[in-house]
Amino acid sequence: MFQRALDALLPADQPAQRAVLAGPGLSAPGPDADMILVPTHPQTGELWSPAGADASARPVPLPFGIWMWLAFPEPHLYLPASGTMPDGVLRDDPPPPRPHRLFRVDPGTFQHTLVRLPVVRSAWLRGILDNLTRHMQAGLF
Repeated sequence: MFQRALDALLPADQPAQRAVLAGPGLSAPGPDADMILVPTHPQTGELWSPAGADASARPVPLPFGIWMWLAFPEPHLYLPASGTMPDGVLRDDPPPPRPHRLFRVDPGTFQHTLVRLPVVRSAWLRGILDNLTRHMQAGLF
């Protein structure tokens, strides 16, 4: 999902890193994960932290709804059901809408987050921030 933007924005000489979904209801991330994509609590915004997770894996917070959609995509019942719904059968409501394009980061949120990081003073991050309009035109945002 993020590979296009990461390939375009990150320096090419850096080693590849592996991101893994982690959170309640998922198995523990393996030791080879460099980053873990974790949910934030919907009311408090508190970051979920896995029990016994590798301390070297950096947590990357995702809004709960996005994390939930990635971790547990809902199965859909495409044929209408009639009568009483038996246990375990999904309702015949229309399925929720799916995105019609690739996932893109909101440029305003990205910029707001980036300028708050102390490491933005490094040359390569400053270059990303300075060329944000060009990256938007390239379709990364």
